[in-house]
Amino acid sequence: MRVESQSGEHPALALIDDIQGVSARLSTSSVCHPTRCSTDSFLFPVDTAYELSPTVFWTHQLNPIMVRNRENTFNTDITNRETADLPYGSYSVDLCSLGLKVYLSVQGEIEIIPDEDRGRVIDCSTAESVRIGVRSFHESPSGTVTTTDQPRDVMRALSCLGSALKTTTCERSYPTLRGHPPLIERGERFQAPSGLERTDETASVRIEVPPTLESLYPLAPLAYYLNAVVRPGETPRLVAGDATYSLDRGAGMESGVAQILKHIFTLDCITRTEGLYPLSLGEREVFETHLEDAGYDEIDFAAIYEQPLAEQLQSYFSISFDVVEEVVPRWPLTADVRPVPKYLPFLPFVVASLGTVRCLPTSSPRPTASVTPAIEEFCRNRDARVANGDFTRAMPISRERQTRSSDDTSDLPADIYRPPASDSISQIWLADGYPVRAAKPTLDAFQRRFDATPVDGYEVAVVSNDTAMQAESDVVELYEQQDQIAFGVTMHEELSKQALRGVLTDDYDLVHYVGHVDGKGLQCTDGWLDTHTLETVSTRMFVLNGCRSYVQGKGLVDAGAIGGLCTLTDVDNVSATRIGRTVARLINTGFSLGGALDLISEDSLIGRQYTIVGDPGTAIFQNPEDTPILTEITYAPDDEVIVDLYGYPSIRSQIGMLYVPSVGNTDMYYLNCGHMTTINTTHSAVTEDLQHGRHPVRVDGSLLWNNEIPDEFLE
Repeated sequence: MRVESQSGEHPALALIDDIQGVSARLSTSSVCHPTRCSTDSFLFPVDTAYELSPTVFWTHQLNPIMVRNRENTFNTDITNRETADLPYGSYSVDLCSLGLKVYLSVQGEIEIIPDEDRGRVIDCSTAESVRIGVRSFHESPSGTVTTTDQPRDVMRALSCLGSALKTTTCERSYPTLRGHPPLIERGERFQAPSGLERTDETASVRIEVPPTLESLYPLAPLAYYLNAVVRPGETPRLVAGDATYSLDRGAGMESGVAQILKHIFTLDCITRTEGLYPLSLGEREVFETHLEDAGYDEIDFAAIYEQPLAEQLQSYFSISFDVVEEVVPRWPLTADVRPVPKYLPFLPFVVASLGTVRCLPTSSPRPTASVTPAIEEFCRNRDARVANGDFTRAMPISRERQTRSSDDTSDLPADIYRPPASDSISQIWLADGYPVRAAKPTLDAFQRRFDATPVDGYEVAVVSNDTAMQAESDVVELYEQQDQIAFGVTMHEELSKQALRGVLTDDYDLVHYVGHVDGKGLQCTDGWLDTHTLETVSTRMFVLNGCRSYVQGKGLVDAGAIGGLCTLTDVDNVSATRIGRTVARLINTGFSLGGALDLISEDSLIGRQYTIVGDPGTAIFQNPEDTPILTEITYAPDDEVIVDLYGYPSIRSQIGMLYVPSVGNTDMYYLNCGHMTTINTTHSAVTEDLQHGRHPVRVDGSLLWNNEIPDEFLE
């Protein structure tokens, strides 16, 4: 972590997190010369701190600001167009939504105002002293636990997951207070670093299940979140103090564990509003209405906040699951896993996202015979479309290739599966074969989350290797629409195998490939580049927007990429171009691969034929508001507009963070996952809001962008 001064016409401070690959910029009224100082004066932990000369800061957006005094008493939170004029005192100023934790420690007066051009302005120019402290969101596992394949040893390994929690209070629902669980590896005997394993003496919660892998996989996230010890038992149950609760809520243990996790997490988010951050939370307001409707007496959340964990759970379980379910956020991740030992090392990465786990049958089902009826129809009509001038991205460009039938599926993966339906944003498949509309991660790809990522600037390469697909080359302009960070986009056309190999081994953050793909490789001017021949690649993320690109995508992940978007079947050029443009914009605004796949799958049938190879939580770019947002607009009569807001968390902005809508001039916070709120407002208010930033907007079922809404909707 470092803070650097930028001089010139527009002086600023660059706040740089080299580990996570995130940077932020604070403009200043004068050139600052930050000098390293002690971190002791900060109320909250910071990685590094600097002394600054008094100045005026501004953030270029209306970030929420939270202020505390020296006694750690919450003073105020400032959202949207609110102001604050704080008299002389000692303050801790929390600048939110910058991609890293940023605090100002100020002795003196502070004025905080919104400004049309400068965003949030924090005037500390008359203060006696100003210090800035920064902390990374990055989390590394605290160690590695070795387990045999025996269920009783796996229980001990799961009993280590909770050691990563930085608190066992309800504030562990904040992602920054959870921490990445220790890694798990398979070995000859159980072994864990000292202090990691929870025991009956150190844990206040115990989970008992039959000693089978089918029982153990689903409870991993709950064991982590509750800092629980896991023990064998005939009946699946949770023991909290002198109370016990069945893990089977009526639809089996697996479903019950997921329900309990969501129940506790949601109530934690509500209860924590009585603690460090007494903010107005939309979910609490809705929940208390549901409570009243259900005939409950008013619940004393202030008292629950003070309870130890076991008693807190007893209070939570006294509330019906049906009442809480109304405000449970859309869950970020569901993992479908074959309950065999080889997938045990994947569990910490699922748990880190609070993903729920479902077990597949131990015997492999039959592969999905076809992807969707629509695609079957697409393939049957292919010859007719070719005759009309359309083509797919698996169509031949050489005489040799022209002899291949469009129905030739010899290079298609043979074992494609359609995972069970899920309402989560992302879904991963931990089993043999390839999933439709889900991600197939590798352990190496997950572990690349921990690689340091310098942020001198982001570099994107767009490769267009077929002149007939040049329409998609305009993604260059879409990637260039970044004004928050240093950004470079390079266009490459008609590359040879050697040249494409060079692009993939250069240090690009993202490579977007447009061209034909098949089992031989990626199309080049002198043949096909098989990615499995690459010993290493340096690109972190990729988009292979050609037909049946999964196998070549797997080659890139095996060679070092974190993840990428691929296809499992043919895609016609027109649809692929549209999806390629959409994906470029989504990635550019901070969406993870999983979030982008969710949106394009909802947007079109062809979008459902895309899949992810590698880590679906991968997000190359930081969204200025931390969590990427989808705005859905419904225009109604009489100047009324209904706005629905949806959050798409990633590993950079995990479930539990907060979001304040800019439309509607509200000071209400919402959880950042799935549908957050519905706001009734006016045409003029929406039109004003659409002028700021770049984000996806759904209007009348069509996925658009805020700067291209048709005039007829805005009039």
